[in-house]
Amino acid sequence: MVQKMHTDEQSEVQNEHVGDYKPFDFPELLKDANEPLILGPAGETFDFIQTGKTTGGKYLFAKLVVPPHVGPPPHVHHWIDEWFYAPNGGFSIFVGKNRYPDLEKAPGKGAPKDTLQIVQMRPKELFYVERNIVHGFANVTDKPQELYLVWTPDTPDVSFLPYFLNAGTIRDPENPDQIPDFMSKIRLVSMASTYGKNQSDSFWQFVEKVEEMDSIPNMIDNRERLLELMSDKN
Repeated sequence: MVQKMHTDEQSEVQNEHVGDYKPFDFPELLKDANEPLILGPAGETFDFIQTGKTTGGKYLFAKLVVPPHVGPPPHVHHWIDEWFYAPNGGFSIFVGKNRYPDLEKAPGKGAPKDTLQIVQMRPKELFYVERNIVHGFANVTDKPQELYLVWTPDTPDVSFLPYFLNAGTIRDPENPDQIPDFMSKIRLVSMASTYGKNQSDSFWQFVEKVEEMDSIPNMIDNRERLLELMSDKN
């Protein structure tokens, strides 16, 4: 079910929130990670800029190039929090309304399915999604788009980096038309719980309905925490 929020009350809340939109100037960070480029199951390329090895376990930071009209299906992180940053916009981000604290009880399997709020990311917009909340994103344009992702913490016991390295495919620099390994789509789901994640294999597996919105009321971007992490990584 797709529901568009058009009530007067909702529009008033949304417009107030839209007026509060403040573009975020993402810090210029030197690449000090020594990890291969990874091709994700949707054809997105992960370039790991900094990892817990160089940030004292504080965070993992990657820049993605996401092909048109793709993105990961809804999923839930149970051990880490995540920021999303779109330098040029071009993405829809979807965020659930409920919390799922139990790794053994995924939405639709031991717990009720969720309602996802879908909004368009504006240029230089920052989103923050806490652990235990269903979320995902998609490039909704006709050309590749860049997206920055930051996960915290990135200590050895909860690091998400091995998940990407094991589930994805190492990019061949001599093959610009490389496509994802078929098994990477399977490993995206089968390996997820090992890394504290519930990963759906399709959009509606975790989702009861969606609400298309101009913005998500009362959602903070937690930019101060992100800047603090990045200014004192060692």
